[in-house]
Amino acid sequence: MRIITPAIYAALLGGAIYIAVSQNPLPNAVASASPEGTKIAYAVPTDSKSPPVMRVGRRETCRQSVSAKKHLGKYQARDQMQLCVAQARVECLKQAIDQKLRGPARRVYVKSCVAA
Repeated sequence: MRIITPAIYAALLGGAIYIAVSQNPLPNAVASASPEGTKIAYAVPTDSKSPPVMRVGRRETCRQSVSAKKHLGKYQARDQMQLCVAQARVECLKQAIDQKLRGPARRVYVKSCVAA
């Protein structure tokens, strides 16, 4: 009896995970989450004639702008970084609201928007 109960729970958990993965809601949410002008944090494949374009995300942009300010101390730089990321998150949230995204799709959109 002690072995059977955990085995049943493991089977139910595996089944739930399989069902959740098979529904696959994230590609649709992420596909709608990349408006024009959004910068992504990885190199975009291009043809061999032009050099690869490195797009930088909003968080990385904040990090670069804070590190460019040499006069800031350790704690002031951290505060500026947090403020910049929070402002970027608010901008992304406004875009999600304008696109009328709800629930998990909005959450995925905001995270990908701030990171990208």
